[in-house]
Order: sequence, then C-alpha cells, then structure tokens
Amino acid sequence: MEVSEISRRGYQALIQELGYAGAARFLLRFESGSGDYTKERHQGLEKLTMDDFRAFVQKKIEKMIENCP
Repeated sequence: MEVSEISRRGYQALIQELGYAGAARFLLRFESGSGDYTKERHQGLEKLTMDDFRAFVQKKIEKMIENCP
C-alpha cells in the first residue's frame, strides 16, 4: 500500500471515529503553532458560528488529504 493511500485511509478513519472537529483537534496536536495564543484566542470568536467552525474544520481536513504524499 502506498504512503498516500495509508494517509488517505488514516484521515478517513479519524473522521469516521472522531468526526471532523475531533479529527482536527487530534491532528492539531502534531502541528507546531505560531503567534501568541493567550492574546489571540478570543479575537473573532464571538462572531464564529458552529457552521463556520464546521466548514473550517472540513476544509482543513480536505486540504490535508489533498496534500498527502
């Protein structure tokens, strides 16, 4: 099995088991961040809807799947 197929199936399994939000939270544990989370965490959150959040997570996961080697 090719590495790209393993990655694709892995992402699909994460989404199936954890849902989009849970899969994104799991994957974000392995990304290095930037900026100042303490200062930035509340900026814009008051305007964010659940639909916006779901769309963001889905787009992020789809982009990760597309960029699999």
